[in-house]
Amino acid sequence: MIASYERRSSLQLLLLCAVAACLCSCRTAKSVIVAVDVRPSAFLTHAKELKEDRKRSPFISNWWTPDKKLLAAAEKCHKIYIAPVTFEHIRPNKNVFAYLEHPNWRRKLKLPSLAKYTQKKFVESFQKAKEPRYTVVDAAARDALTLELSLLEWGPNTYTGIIVREAVDMLTFDFVGEVAMKSTRGFIALEGRLIEPCSQQPVFEFADKEVGKIVVILPLQDFFPSGQAHFAIKEWAAQLEKMLRAKPGEKVSDSIPVVLWNY
Repeated sequence: MIASYERRSSLQLLLLCAVAACLCSCRTAKSVIVAVDVRPSAFLTHAKELKEDRKRSPFISNWWTPDKKLLAAAEKCHKIYIAPVTFEHIRPNKNVFAYLEHPNWRRKLKLPSLAKYTQKKFVESFQKAKEPRYTVVDAAARDALTLELSLLEWGPNTYTGIIVREAVDMLTFDFVGEVAMKSTRGFIALEGRLIEPCSQQPVFEFADKEVGKIVVILPLQDFFPSGQAHFAIKEWAAQLEKMLRAKPGEKVSDSIPVVLWNY
């Protein structure tokens, strides 16, 4: 019986990894496995013009300026200022599980620290890049691009969600709860824009949303309200840094929906 259970678990794990690999090779992998969508706010100048372009960006929605002179001016900048992250445009939490444990008034108390964490991780990503294109500066300057970021959505992790997913797994098979009960997982959405210093006009705008990943080994960060958000923020920071220094035609892939661990 034990041997049969181990074989079943091994087959389930192999199947999960195979499905994840197939989905990750698909252009719409994120939409397929977690069915996410993101609606930019008025924070972005060209919010209604953002589109998906997986060949150029790992983010769900993107906009690039068609102004060649503006792009040329931005290309000459080798410094970047990452402004304090705002959360004035964050949307009310309508997820039932997240709202029960973290009503909007309670979530609001945690937003300042999450905003500071976001700025910190983006700064670190550019500072610690192996082949940095930009030097991070502490204030806006005439020769530095400005990266402005805004938290758009945040549904903290919940203990209720963990219990529900585990209950579904016990009644069915491993990972069924993770896949079928997407609404019980934490989520976060972010939007941002890159500003050319002389014109003070955006050259690039983006918006993206991440839902808690399927974790094969102990999902440690799922036990902390901001655990999923922290994991997603670090991935976004690394992706944007790579994208901004990528050579023409070089693709920066999106993160995979299944990970071994999330800490």
